[in-house]
Amino acid sequence: MEAAAATATATMVFVYGTLKRGFPNHPRLAASGSPFAGAACTTTPVSLVIGPYSVPFLVPAPTPSAGRLVSGELFSASPSALADLDMLEGTHLGVYERRRIAVVVDGTGREVEAEAYFANASYAEDLWRRCGGEAAEVGEYTVEHAGSYVPPSGRSPGVSGLMDAVRSFIAATPPES
Repeated sequence: MEAAAATATATMVFVYGTLKRGFPNHPRLAASGSPFAGAACTTTPVSLVIGPYSVPFLVPAPTPSAGRLVSGELFSASPSALADLDMLEGTHLGVYERRRIAVVVDGTGREVEAEAYFANASYAEDLWRRCGGEAAEVGEYTVEHAGSYVPPSGRSPGVSGLMDAVRSFIAATPPES
């Protein structure tokens, strides 16, 4: 009965970057006891760009021609695991925001409603443009991207260090001509 209650309150979470198996932040997800539910891909195009510190950011496709189907993994997170992920992703600081997204589980064709961490709307489109817009979009965060990843311990203190880096990165955008 307890397992059924826990499953009923679990949230499917689509991860596309450092939380994937074999990537730098996956041990945090694994420690939460969130079971792997399968490899998955978004059902509609979204924009995945690599920002400061080689951190991946998912952005709603800012233009009709933007975006790609993005590959990732699906996990079933308990309410406490979700709270831990929210803390890691800096939702309380405006770094990321959790949004609903439809994904297809690889090999099954089964469509699942999940939640994913998107760049906060307050800066998402500016970040997308600064990264290079459509030309900078990727369909998958790879081991090569992760090789340049700087973990929080190597950044300015606190998650706000990432937000400061994002703001500086966006501010460095050359003026449009």
